[in-house]
Amino acid sequence: MEEPKAFVNWQAVQKILEKENTKGVSSTLLFNDKGALLTSAGDVSHEQIISAIMANIWKSYTEVQSNIHFMLVDCEEGILGVSSIGRFRLCMHSKNYDFPPGLLKAKVERIVAKLDKSLSSVF
Repeated sequence: MEEPKAFVNWQAVQKILEKENTKGVSSTLLFNDKGALLTSAGDVSHEQIISAIMANIWKSYTEVQSNIHFMLVDCEEGILGVSSIGRFRLCMHSKNYDFPPGLLKAKVERIVAKLDKSLSSVF
C-alpha cells in the first residue's frame, strides 16, 4: 500500500478540471468531505455553497447506503454530477437542462480516473 502524501499540485488538478469544462458544462469543483472547496474551474459564482450542500447530501446518503459511487442531482440551477475520490468529492455542474446525464457522468468518471491515484493517497 502506498504511503499517504501531504502535498498535491493544485495547479495541475485545476488544469484537468478546466480541460473537461467543455460546451454545456458550467463548472467543476473539487472539495473535501466537509465541503471545503479546494479548487474549481469555470463559472464559480456559487462554488462554496454548492460544495457545502453537496458534501452534506453525500454524507447523508452514505450513512444509509455506504457504496455510493456517483450521484446525479437535478436542481433549479441545472444538473450536478458528483463522485468520490478518496475523501474528496468532485462535482460537475451544467446549467443546461438538456445536457445528457450520461455524458455528465462520463465526464465526471473521466476526471475521477485521472485524479484517483494522486488524490486517494492524500491523508
